[in-house]
Amino acid sequence: MKNFKFTMPPKTLMTLLLLTLFLCLPQVLLAEEQAQPFTLNAKPVPDIVAKVNGVALKAEILEREFFAFRFQSQRMGKEIKLNEEPAVAREILKQMVARELVVQKAESLGIKITQEKIDLQLKNVEDQFPSRDTFITALAFQHMSIESLKEKIHRTLLEDELMRREIAPDVKVGDEKIKEYYDKNLERFTKPVLYRLSHIHITTQPPAQKLDDPASQKKAERLIKAMNADAKDKINAVLKKLQAGDNFADLAKHFSEDKASKDKGGFLGELHPGSTLPEISKAMLKLKEGESSSIVQSSLGYHILKLDEIIPSQLIPFADTKVDIMNHLLKVETQTLFTTYVEELGKKANIQVLI
Repeated sequence: MKNFKFTMPPKTLMTLLLLTLFLCLPQVLLAEEQAQPFTLNAKPVPDIVAKVNGVALKAEILEREFFAFRFQSQRMGKEIKLNEEPAVAREILKQMVARELVVQKAESLGIKITQEKIDLQLKNVEDQFPSRDTFITALAFQHMSIESLKEKIHRTLLEDELMRREIAPDVKVGDEKIKEYYDKNLERFTKPVLYRLSHIHITTQPPAQKLDDPASQKKAERLIKAMNADAKDKINAVLKKLQAGDNFADLAKHFSEDKASKDKGGFLGELHPGSTLPEISKAMLKLKEGESSSIVQSSLGYHILKLDEIIPSQLIPFADTKVDIMNHLLKVETQTLFTTYVEELGKKANIQVLI
């Protein structure tokens, strides 16, 4: 079919399914969605939306894919307008046609996927959910069943195997290309400046929740105020000991309320500014090596910081990242060649688009 460009969709099963996104949608919306007939720009969609070498592609699959795409767009702040629905659906249909071409080619080559492999992938997907009930709910929300999910997994595994047999053996990436990628992307292989940081932490309490009883509300507020005043006294007392010459690590072990770091003398790790609380990051950047801060207040309470060491930004040597770059380039090249491969299948195929 002319002018029918194929774009292979992402192959990761969780990306394909988008199931985890659907857990946050209300059940009322699910019932409403399932009750509505499938339309595009207010026009009903035929039961068969395309044929690939005589194999019918059903509207229910397009509806499921369209629903997933629309919801993902909404999550990203993009609403699909009514008059945009047909164009979006046709793009999704192109992916459906591409997947059908892949399945047909794989089957013509005698490629088979065992039930054990399908069941294993199914279990991996289900394990992403807290319970089987939430898993089934998520499936239903995407208008899917266990069987339709198995079919999707089967098609994805066929694609993987076809790519492995037909494309991967011809993909080669030389040392020169790997080094060129490294040289052009040095920022990707540069470790940021890191700060070896320790702290002494005294916890404070968040504001009291709103209570129906005014007397209880005031009592809760007074209690929290007293607890936070006590925390302020504690951190002030620790700061005085530190200023008097007491050892920071010993003070952290004795007074800090951060259970994860106190036994290590308050050591938090090698941090970069974006990996910690904004208040701590701001204070950390003002310290010199070996220097301690005054009291820093964050959403978690009071802190006294100690900067043990500043580790300069470092370029990862080419030899240490060569294999990772090679694997990345192999993956990119394989996907590019596979897209071309599927386009060639499409040129030889009898494709009828019915929407």
